[in-house]
Amino acid sequence: MNARHRLDGFRALVEDHRNSSHYFEEADGRLRLWRDLSPQGKLAYIASDAALYDVPFNRFDEAVRDVIGNAALAEAALRMVLRDAQEFRSLDGLLPPDGRTESTPLAERFKDILRQHADSGREPEHGQDRGIER
Repeated sequence: MNARHRLDGFRALVEDHRNSSHYFEEADGRLRLWRDLSPQGKLAYIASDAALYDVPFNRFDEAVRDVIGNAALAEAALRMVLRDAQEFRSLDGLLPPDGRTESTPLAERFKDILRQHADSGREPEHGQDRGIER
């Protein structure tokens, strides 16, 4: 998909949210219509949409400011950053120590663990895809 199509898809998805009669999940698990969603909730959805469509930062920034507005943006961003940091810390606490002294990105740590698991030749755990059995 070229950059123009990605940007068009992102814009269409954000506009769909704005006009939707569906419920969206807040960070605390409550469901709300888009118009009743907190600025933090809207920011999270727009950020996810921007990542999905791989749009440039300036287009993401424009959409956020258009939907949320400048006044609520700072608080929403700070709340989202704090929540994400807490979530990352919780995920990091679930992983075994990696023996490194420098900080390692979580995605890299998960890739290492999954690679080690695949290299060990162990059977998948209960509930995991085992492929076609013959």
